[in-house]
Amino acid sequence: MRTMHDAEQLVADYLAELLTPAAHAVPAPAPSTDVKVVAIEPWRGGAATADKACRYLLCVAAGVKLAVPMADVTHLLPMPPLTPPNITNPICLGRWRHPSGEARVVDLAAVLSPDMAGAPVTTLVILRDRIWALACVVDEETVDISPDAIQWRDGATTRPWLAGMSLEPKCGVVGTTALIEWLEKELGP
Repeated sequence: MRTMHDAEQLVADYLAELLTPAAHAVPAPAPSTDVKVVAIEPWRGGAATADKACRYLLCVAAGVKLAVPMADVTHLLPMPPLTPPNITNPICLGRWRHPSGEARVVDLAAVLSPDMAGAPVTTLVILRDRIWALACVVDEETVDISPDAIQWRDGATTRPWLAGMSLEPKCGVVGTTALIEWLEKELGP
């Protein structure tokens, strides 16, 4: 088992590699005109609930692949029009009104690095109780990642929401609770 320092270095190297602008930027694919809203119901089903602990949604933000636990994802939908934000922080893209309230939408690329704000997004990922949503690109099916296959980070001082690193698939693993706590500190409750 690798030490905490090795895991921190692995995450730092991975993020540095992915956050370095490419010499030739590839244009984002045009959004599909087909609107497909996907509802995920984590409160249903006995055996399926146990499987969700290892099920992740792969999101891409500014070229960085991140895995978000499916247990914390409520809905996925094509990026809708947003109400402009009432603050100037580049992380906040605005608000999206839904039938049960309003979600604050954050630019997942800007969460990774403020320099990456404004990267193309196609999908809105609604989290947990529908108060927060992530704007990113989701172009893959969900994947199973064994907890043993993740190099976990404990007590990280930078990017505390980055819970660990998976080598297969190669991606950062998001700690949703820590991300929401960080967003509330950064943007206010």
